[in-house]
Amino acid sequence: MKITGQSYKNFWSLNTDEVVVTGLLRSYFKKRAEVFMPLNAQLKDVDLIIGNFNNKKLITLQVKGSKAYEPKISEKRKFGDGSTGWFFIKEETIRDCTADYFVFLVNVLSEDKSSGRRYIEPHTVVISPNELYKVCKEKKILHTNYSFYIWINPKEKKAFDYRDSKQKGFIDLNDNLDEKGFQVLKEALQIS
Repeated sequence: MKITGQSYKNFWSLNTDEVVVTGLLRSYFKKRAEVFMPLNAQLKDVDLIIGNFNNKKLITLQVKGSKAYEPKISEKRKFGDGSTGWFFIKEETIRDCTADYFVFLVNVLSEDKSSGRRYIEPHTVVISPNELYKVCKEKKILHTNYSFYIWINPKEKKAFDYRDSKQKGFIDLNDNLDEKGFQVLKEALQIS
C-alpha cells in the first residue's frame, strides 16, 4: 500500500453547542455510556456518537444549537418563565438525516430572584429525524426551510414549538425535554 501526503482540516474540535451537549450527556450517563466525536469530516449529519460498551450499541446525534434570546415581555406573559431557541433547518436535512436523533440545545436565560443574578441554563430537546419530519409535515409551515421557535420553561418542565401556532397549533415537546429525551437515548442504548 502506498501512502501519499494528504491535507487535513482542523475538524478535531467540537463547536460550542456540541461541547455543552457532550457535557450534559456525560453527566447523565456517567460511566454507563461514553460520548465520541467522529473524525471523518465527510460523515454527514453526525456530530456525536454515544456508545454502550457492555452491549456494543451505538447511536448517532446531530446537534442543533441556538443562541440565547432575551424573552419579550409579551412572551413572558403568554408562556411564563423561560425563553426561546430559534432553529432554521432545510427540509432535506430533516428528511435525509443519517443520525439517529436530533438534539436541539436551547440556552434559557434565567434569573435568581433573591440575588438578581442572571445566568444561562442549557436545556435539550431530543427527537428522531422520522418523528421530527412527521411533526413538520403535520404541524409546520415550510418557509423555504422549517423554522422552529422552541420555548423552554424549566420551572414547569415544559417545551413547545410555537413558530406556526396561529395556523397549525403548538407542538408539544414535553416528552422530548431534558431527562425525558435522554431517557429515549438510554433505552436505544439498552442501558438498564
